[in-house]
Amino acid sequence: MVVDKNLSQQVRIFSEFQGRIFRPPQDSARPIKGRVVMVHGLNLAPASMDPLAERLAAEGYVVVRVALSGHRDRFMDFVRVRHEAWQDDVAAAVAAFNTMEVEVREAPLFGVGFSLGGLLLSHHARKAWQIDGGAIWSALALLAPAFTPRLTVGFPLGFLPGWLPYFSFTPRRFRRWAFCPHNAYRAVGALMREHMAMVHNAGAEAKAKALVAAPKVVAAAPKPRVLVLVHQRDELVHADKLRNSFFGNGFDGYEVRYLRRVHRSWMVPRHLICHPEALKDDAWRALCQQILEIF
Repeated sequence: MVVDKNLSQQVRIFSEFQGRIFRPPQDSARPIKGRVVMVHGLNLAPASMDPLAERLAAEGYVVVRVALSGHRDRFMDFVRVRHEAWQDDVAAAVAAFNTMEVEVREAPLFGVGFSLGGLLLSHHARKAWQIDGGAIWSALALLAPAFTPRLTVGFPLGFLPGWLPYFSFTPRRFRRWAFCPHNAYRAVGALMREHMAMVHNAGAEAKAKALVAAPKVVAAAPKPRVLVLVHQRDELVHADKLRNSFFGNGFDGYEVRYLRRVHRSWMVPRHLICHPEALKDDAWRALCQQILEIF
């Protein structure tokens, strides 16, 4: 766990949470605007999302930045990781807010996730919506969420050794580990399949309710707003498919926006076009502004 020196005493009560907490400056206006769960992508250094967390904290939000299982201290944890552990990490981050002061606990809950992080937040939000009507989440900003991969090689090959090194498009300076083991991609594939099944079920249930419910009696349950930011020619995610409202089943205001020509170098893959460290300064400010618009 990375611990801010000003939070050393407070962090002791977050026994299950792994990551870092960012708070607004002490002289900032009150009340707290909201609480944000921030989740990084596969084999990315968790701290690579800190610039975005710091920006949101400066705007008046309390940010809990997750460090996913397998991305912390031991590489062998990455070799053995399961997607259920990642889901537990997100749940622990949400639970961490419940141990904070009342003004934080009662603030709206938002999520910012990049790639795998976007998939995890969307999955958690759908589960919460099924259980309690979705009131737990107010809005999600999903940066190139890993809903539908362009490259499926490796996901279904469960017979390969879990430690097998897998090629990564991510530049080395962004990675947590030098390579990503096959088992980690297998875990991503399992999570994708589980998530797509949930999306299909949400669509089927919505159609069934529309057929049996009286038009004037139907009351819309509160649902999180969703903004997806992605490059149109992302190497790893089918950006065009994300525009299909199918992925927004059960979410209000589902919107996809394309980002272009905003990276620092041609060496940066388009999948990282929404990553804080890959953006030019003007694009970085524009990205932050678009996220704040839905919060």
